[in-house]
Amino acid sequence: MEGKPNVYQRVHQVMKAVGYVQKDAQVENYKAVSHDMVTAVVRPHFVDAGIAVSPRVVEARMVDTGRKSSRGSPAMRYEGTFEVDFVNVDDPADRITVRLDAHADDYGDKAPGKALSYATKYAVLKLLMLETGEGDEGRLEPEPPELSESAATMLVGLREKALEGTAALEAAWKSAGKPLRLELAGHLDSLKEAAAKADASTKAAA
Repeated sequence: MEGKPNVYQRVHQVMKAVGYVQKDAQVENYKAVSHDMVTAVVRPHFVDAGIAVSPRVVEARMVDTGRKSSRGSPAMRYEGTFEVDFVNVDDPADRITVRLDAHADDYGDKAPGKALSYATKYAVLKLLMLETGEGDEGRLEPEPPELSESAATMLVGLREKALEGTAALEAAWKSAGKPLRLELAGHLDSLKEAAAKADASTKAAA
């Protein structure tokens, strides 16, 4: 529309306003930036610039991973292709579309939402070329030390217990011998975070 900035000019306005997003979530042996952190940082600037973010599913499928929780619930993987539109609110036909794939596993019904959040987060990060700290875009994360077979098996069990909540995770962690706990210490923060989310979901459903 004449006299109003186009979507690229609006995105450029946001790029000038936001230059960095702090990684805030512990994932296994590295830190990652969460969807909520990205949203908190960029949302007010998108609003000011007149940009609406509209993600949609292009195609998707649900796959059984073959894993089960201690309660017998199957771990399902949602694999999807998404398109995230960044829309000029003054001219909805004026938009930038980012297409990408994302997937997520869950023992319940949250895998589609997780995958959608992941796709939206990375579309924003890539469109705005945002730094997230702790190494640049071209740098590989340090390779984690290889786990022993017994530790790898225990980690699978701990992840399943974490999805049941903090109490279940703590009991499983205590049941592991000290050598295994030492070997798996680098994974404990991410396990605790998953357990805390499971606690919150259980509380909300009650």
